Amino acid sequence: MSLKVETETNINSEPCVAAWNNKLYVGTDDGSIKSFNADLTPAASWTAHTVQPFALAAHNDNVYSSSNDGGIRVWSADGEKIIELRTADADVGVLHVFDEGVYAGDESGNVIVFKNNDEIARYNVLEEVKDLWYSSPFLFTVRDLDVTVTEIQPGESKTRFITRHTMEGTAPLRVAGSRLLVMARGANVLRLYDATAEARFKQLHEVKVSDMIVTSLSVHGEYAFTGGWDGYIRRWKIAGDQLEPAGELYLDVCINAIVGTGNCAYAVLTGGRIVCVKAV
Repeated sequence: MSLKVETETNINSEPCVAAWNNKLYVGTDDGSIKSFNADLTPAASWTAHTVQPFALAAHNDNVYSSSNDGGIRVWSADGEKIIELRTADADVGVLHVFDEGVYAGDESGNVIVFKNNDEIARYNVLEEVKDLWYSSPFLFTVRDLDVTVTEIQPGESKTRFITRHTMEGTAPLRVAGSRLLVMARGANVLRLYDATAEARFKQLHEVKVSDMIVTSLSVHGEYAFTGGWDGYIRRWKIAGDQLEPAGELYLDVCINAIVGTGNCAYAVLTGGRIVCVKAV
């Protein structure tokens, strides 16, 4: 199986972060958010921050963005500002949506959970959160050296949590069903773990996915996409306890972010190029 560029576009700014919700949303270095239809034709565009967004998430026609100018800004899909969510006076570098809840991780180690734009829980995992994922009841957080597995119940306690496990690893990380995928220290080897307490979060497999630092990891169903400094986007199949190669493509430039949507992935590249890559 191989990968090919299905469609592409170019913008006059540097694309940095991306999110998907039936449209592609891209945050750029000038502080704007640009949205694109599935075929990469332009949709809306608006100024969101004074500098580049650190993180983006999209869900139910809302777009969430953070930068170093404080808070989390909530936008409509057309760029109308809805509200600004108060955080902990620390830069929010991670935003994800799980079960209608917005999970924000910041440089002070806080993970703040919002629902219906109200804060419902706040946990401090004691070190900067560079990536996170929630698969009930476990919150997986990572900085540079270790992944922490924390048991939380946002609907029952706003602050109480139990640390269940730690393992070596660095950002990015993702969970797919009962499998955790996370980069090993060094950021070029992808590790596969059993993401259950019954298996004690056992490591199952690892594979070298790049000769340089991996910046981006996206999982959809049983497939994962990786990309980073070496300019390769690679696709992997999660085959039980193994990671199997399922296509690669050389894009000749650093990959800043990847969003996978099944057999396709959108990649935002240094220099203003955005591509949709498809498995064939």
